[in-house]
Amino acid sequence: MSDDDIALSEKRMYGAKRPETHAYVASGLGVTRVETAGGQIGRFSLSERCTARDVAGAAGEIAVATDESVLVLTDDGFAPTGFGPATAVGYDEAGLLAAGGGRVARYADGAWTDLGRVEDVRAIGGGLLAAADGVYGLPSLDRLGLADATDVAAGYAATESGLFRRGDEDWTEVRSGSHRAVAADGERVHAAAADGLYELTDGSWEPCAIPVDERVVDVTHGDDVYAVTEAGTFLVATAAEATADGQGGWRQRSLGVPEVAGVAVA
Repeated sequence: MSDDDIALSEKRMYGAKRPETHAYVASGLGVTRVETAGGQIGRFSLSERCTARDVAGAAGEIAVATDESVLVLTDDGFAPTGFGPATAVGYDEAGLLAAGGGRVARYADGAWTDLGRVEDVRAIGGGLLAAADGVYGLPSLDRLGLADATDVAAGYAATESGLFRRGDEDWTEVRSGSHRAVAADGERVHAAAADGLYELTDGSWEPCAIPVDERVVDVTHGDDVYAVTEAGTFLVATAAEATADGQGGWRQRSLGVPEVAGVAVA
């Protein structure tokens, strides 16, 4: 049995077990759960077979947008919510949101409440919604400008023409060129561009030294930084003091899944 085949909960790191995180990768094959802890990537397995278009996590919850329904993770696995086909899911301070077929709705108390209509929604996050014709605010669905938005995070929008940051009322371009994803948690900001993954450090966008030459399609924050490439490689970056060997940085694991759409942690 190889070291990779041992559950992370069974490993001891510096004489003490590190907290384990489950990351969820959405792809054309379904939802793959990946175990990570202390910078190590352990077992991974297919949790749900489906065509997953998006995945989001918050406050211990995971939701998935699929061609057939919006699924939420329960103690018994992923369960449908009755939304129907969806292209995007996301969370805000009030809970779960989803979009698909022009419909945008909020899930609460086991039921969906429509907020309005926006066509071709690609992503939901940070109180914003990314769509083919620009960025919208939530829950009002007021159009906030830009075009061909691919992802959103608190105060940021990734588009096919550049990465933008929102001020009081206007957008300012902070990086040029096609961007697929952006993640911001109040302390860390990462953006996935056509030529690599970048981190905002002391006001400057610095390239991340990821160990693969593959385009990153999504990035998210939790205890560590998690990313996934279009070729199905899962990546995690951990601070040196939190790793098993005292060496931080990026680690990788190929998941072998097609049509990768996103990554999330609860």
